[in-house]
Amino acid sequence: MNIKELRELYFKAYNNNKDYVDNRVADGIEKHRKGTCRIRFTDESGTPLAGKKVRLTQKSHDFKHGANIFMLDEFEKEEDNKEYRRFFKEHFNLATVPFYWGDLEPEEGKPRYTTDSPKIYRRPSPDLCFDYCEENGILPKLHCLVYEPYTPDWLKHRSLNEIKAKYEERFRQISERYSGRLYEIEVINEVFNLQFFEDRSALSKQRDLVEWSFETAQKYFPNEVLMINEGNPIQKLAREDWRAHYFLTVENALLHGAEIDKIGLQNHQFIGVNAKTPEMYEKDFSNQVRMELNDVMSYFKGLDVISELGLPLELTEVTIPTLGEGLEAEELQADVLRLWYSIWFSHPSVDGIVYWNTVDGYAHVVDDGKRYWNENNCRAGLWHHDLTPKKSAEMLKKLFTKEWHTEAELVTDENGYIGLRGFYGEYEAEIDGHVCNFEIHKNDNKEWKFMI
Repeated sequence: MNIKELRELYFKAYNNNKDYVDNRVADGIEKHRKGTCRIRFTDESGTPLAGKKVRLTQKSHDFKHGANIFMLDEFEKEEDNKEYRRFFKEHFNLATVPFYWGDLEPEEGKPRYTTDSPKIYRRPSPDLCFDYCEENGILPKLHCLVYEPYTPDWLKHRSLNEIKAKYEERFRQISERYSGRLYEIEVINEVFNLQFFEDRSALSKQRDLVEWSFETAQKYFPNEVLMINEGNPIQKLAREDWRAHYFLTVENALLHGAEIDKIGLQNHQFIGVNAKTPEMYEKDFSNQVRMELNDVMSYFKGLDVISELGLPLELTEVTIPTLGEGLEAEELQADVLRLWYSIWFSHPSVDGIVYWNTVDGYAHVVDDGKRYWNENNCRAGLWHHDLTPKKSAEMLKKLFTKEWHTEAELVTDENGYIGLRGFYGEYEAEIDGHVCNFEIHKNDNKEWKFMI
């Protein structure tokens, strides 16, 4: 396929439903991402400052838009590490920090929490990630406490009681070091992938795996946001409604007392990950099951279905491939990103979107003779291998700093008031050389008063 044909394929569902999609997105953004506030300015004696120009600038976004931070200080060249640190803070306000147990504690009793820990590729130490996030106003999220493929080799074949005891120790250690510093915790990840693993721990075989994981997490993280995460469930939710296995699993856990605070939804389009040759890539690409990820109507329906459980949603892992080389291929990736993010941003239950692999050539690879999986084949980064931005990086920044961003210049009325409707977040108001800080948040109709 050429780029024109690819674009037609990717936007077929959108073009067939353009009026509905555009209207729902516009209405959703206006209704669910913006709020109003009134601000009054007076002098020190309380006299209203009437007829004054006020310059209003949004300084931060309540909506979380992030990425995994797996390449923090992982590049060979120091200038690349500096560039990664620079662009990450400019584009994202949320970072997924790796807590994969097998990599965090490859040797029993010697966890890699500190910045001087032995390096493991794509697994920067938690302390390093937290230090960077806290220095730059980025919220760190933990990924993830329970994830069978990353159960340490030294633990996997022990008894159920031993495994549970070690998990409790892991939870306790993490709680002591990081509680109060976390935006949220992914308690358990990809339960439905367990069917693909023959060599499984005794814990993963338990019927109450999800319930036990949340019960234990609640014990050690009583004040944190605890979430469940799963791979690409949206389209199945759209097809199967509340009969979809993810809906039923979460509902069942809730009915059994699991304190789940948020539902995570991955959205990877891993075209070509199993391909070792161009021919294999073309065969993988022709798999139309992949193309259902571009059915915009299924996005709306899937999100509506899982929202019936009454919990906030997060797109936890997003992969958008670059299909081809050159500017047109990059523009297609950027336009797909814009469409997907717009749908998600407009939905009332979604409160965050996390992109996955941000730089081409530094994604997850498995090639152990038993399995071949190479996410680099997707070319899904927002930056090229040399860390120069692709069109998709520029699009992402444009959305959150231009289109979904509020700036205004207003004039106070006779009573010193201005009224503003803007995107939720933190703001700065400049009047007569004075700067005042205020905020607009969901379900918060606070009136602000400033004495100049």
